[in-house]
Amino acid sequence: MVKQKSVSTTKSYALWYGLASLLLVGGISFISLDAYKLHKESKQSVTLSHQLSQLYHANVQPQSVVTPFPQGSPATELPKPVEPQVTPIPIREKLKALTRINKEIIGWLHVDGARIDYPVVQHEDNDYYLHTDAGGKPSIYGSIFMDYRIDWTRPQRNIVIYGHNMIDGTMFGSLGNFKKEAFYKEHHSIQLDLADKETTWDVFAVYTIDATRDTVETSYENDQTFQRALKEYRQKSLYTTDVLPTVKDEILTLVTCSNETDDTRLVVHAVKKKEP
Repeated sequence: MVKQKSVSTTKSYALWYGLASLLLVGGISFISLDAYKLHKESKQSVTLSHQLSQLYHANVQPQSVVTPFPQGSPATELPKPVEPQVTPIPIREKLKALTRINKEIIGWLHVDGARIDYPVVQHEDNDYYLHTDAGGKPSIYGSIFMDYRIDWTRPQRNIVIYGHNMIDGTMFGSLGNFKKEAFYKEHHSIQLDLADKETTWDVFAVYTIDATRDTVETSYENDQTFQRALKEYRQKSLYTTDVLPTVKDEILTLVTCSNETDDTRLVVHAVKKKEP
C-alpha cells in the first residue's frame, strides 16, 4: 500500500511539474512574441516618422542660377560667388506631398522643447488612429490625431488633438514635461500647420483629469460657457501662467494618458497667438 501511495504521489508531482513547465514555456513564448511585436512596431514608427519629417521639412526649392559671366566679359575674369537662390515651399504643397502617403493627413504639429514633431491625421471616429499609424498600418503607437468632431477648415473655439503616451518618449510621450513649471518657463510654444496657415500657440494651463468622470470639451454653447471654461482651466492648472485667453480667442488642447492611474489623462491648453 505504501509503495502504491508513493507511486501515486510521484505521478501527481510529475503531472503538476509538467503543467508548470508547459505554462512557463507558454508564458516565455508569449512574452517573447509580445517583445518582438513591440520592437517591430517601434522600428516601424521611428522609420515612418523620419520619412514624413524629412518630406515635410524639406521646405526650400532650389532655383536656377544665372551664370556670373556677363556677355562680352574677358574669359580670364573670375566669377564672383553666387549664393543659391531658394524659395520656401508653401505649407499647402508640403501637406499635399504627405497626403500622397495618407489622404487623412491634415496638418503638422511641433511642440517646442519636446520630442513632438508629427503629422496630424483625422478620421471619422476617435478609435481608428489609436491603433493605426500615419501611414495607414496597424501600430500600437497609433498616430497624433484630431478629434473627429472638429471642422478644422473653419475657425474653432477649441481644436483637440490626441496621442499615446509611449514609454519610449515618442508620440505624446514627452508631453508630461509640461507638468513641471520649470519646463514650461523655458518651452511654452506650440506650432500647428493646417492647410496654408502656420499658427503659433502659447500654453496657458496644464492639469490632469479622471477619464471616468471628466470629459474634454470640443465645443461651447455660447460666450458665457466658453468664458467659464477658460476660467476653470486656469484654476485647475498645476501652476499659474501669465497667458490670459479671452472669449474672442481660439484654443488648442493636447490630450494624452498620464502615469498616475489607467484612467488619468493629461490636458495641455494653449491659446492662439494673434497674427501680426
